[in-house]
Amino acid sequence: MIRSILSDEDVSIASPVVPSEPQSVEQIRTEIEAVTGFHPGRLNIVQDVVGGLQAPINADGAELLDAAVSIEQALRQVTSTSTSVSDVAFVRRAARELLATDGAIWEDAFPDVERVSLVGVSSVPAAYIDLLHAVLASVAVPVHVHFRRGTGSYLTQRASELFDVASPGMVVFES
Repeated sequence: MIRSILSDEDVSIASPVVPSEPQSVEQIRTEIEAVTGFHPGRLNIVQDVVGGLQAPINADGAELLDAAVSIEQALRQVTSTSTSVSDVAFVRRAARELLATDGAIWEDAFPDVERVSLVGVSSVPAAYIDLLHAVLASVAVPVHVHFRRGTGSYLTQRASELFDVASPGMVVFES
């Protein structure tokens, strides 16, 4: 789909910094998706960081960020409303549904679940943090996160910051 989007004259992500091959464009999109989940608050933070960098790195970073957002938006326009652009988009949708139903959708699907565990992680994509956030906010089920030894102490220190986002699962696009 990215190949057809890149050839579409209505979508412009061309710049000297943005690669023209679909695989590289997808890699940029997935990296931004992992870090921000395309959540407006997280995207604003990344934009602020990029804006504070020295020239020309700031302009290059802004172009890459804009390209990732543009590709995600174009992918959303060519996929149906019943499918997701990626598995991560599906996880974001699940977080939004959990919150919108105040956990009822979870209770219907998983009435016997006693706990949610995320085990052996060395990094956690923003969408998974949002899903855990939604579970904690809407379901009476304990959540256990077990980080890997090498990165666990760092992620443990950052955990509260990772959960400090309003409207988990929200994106800058229409859902």
